[in-house]
Amino acid sequence: MKNKNLYFVLFLILLLITVSLGVFDRDQITDVFTKGENWMYLFIFIMLALTYGAISQASNAIKFYVAKKEGREIAEEEEALDSWFSKVWQKLQDSKPIEEESEIELDHDYDGIKELDNNLPPWWLYGFYLSIVFAVIYLGRYEVFQTAPSQIEEYEIAMAEGEKQRAEYLLTAADLVDENSVELITEESKLQEGAKIYATSCAVCHAADGGGTVGPNLVDEYWIHGGDIKDVFATIKYGVPDKGMIPWQDQLSPAKMQAVASYILSLQGTTPAAPKEPQGDKYVP
Repeated sequence: MKNKNLYFVLFLILLLITVSLGVFDRDQITDVFTKGENWMYLFIFIMLALTYGAISQASNAIKFYVAKKEGREIAEEEEALDSWFSKVWQKLQDSKPIEEESEIELDHDYDGIKELDNNLPPWWLYGFYLSIVFAVIYLGRYEVFQTAPSQIEEYEIAMAEGEKQRAEYLLTAADLVDENSVELITEESKLQEGAKIYATSCAVCHAADGGGTVGPNLVDEYWIHGGDIKDVFATIKYGVPDKGMIPWQDQLSPAKMQAVASYILSLQGTTPAAPKEPQGDKYVP
């Protein structure tokens, strides 16, 4: 059927809409249609679909012409375009039916192929006009009047929003941290929480000021098992059983181990009352 290409184009458009409705929620769909670049992508998609239809129609016309010249009949190609979609498609193309092409034939003839004086397809012409209007509006909004954020500003806004979401996530998912993802905490309230845990669980072996007693000095630059936040967290989590330090992972949550590890590192540079001699290797961040 001649209108099979039109049906294919309509199928692509409906498929795009269906997928969009299935993948995105209402807020995301609203956000998609409020961004100018997404309208541009949609416009490009529609233009490509129409281009496919136009090329397919031209290909069918050539096959029909060749078949007619060779005396073959193709009933499928001679089927009348009487459906509503087909009429709309014909208007979008603004092309003469094959039976009337003799009215717009030019004198140019090459190897039996004659040139036709068809008008530009309205969909292409209006699409060209719309692209000009879009370019003027885009230039005015983003470059002249600057009423919309630039790409750099959009990036900065997106990064700030991402950091905000990350902070909110960490507040609700603090116990998901481990020795690979733990980060140093500098928030005073969290450090105070770590100080309380240190006083009740760590001070007996490392002294209240971190100078060390049975356990090593935690204030100097020398560390037996590494002085990075990840190293300190892992030492607290798994302990050092052969040296008498128990693993704390069954008694402290990951968030609490992160807090006490950060507090221990905050003691760096302080002066304990009776510091124990350095042990291990000097840690250089």
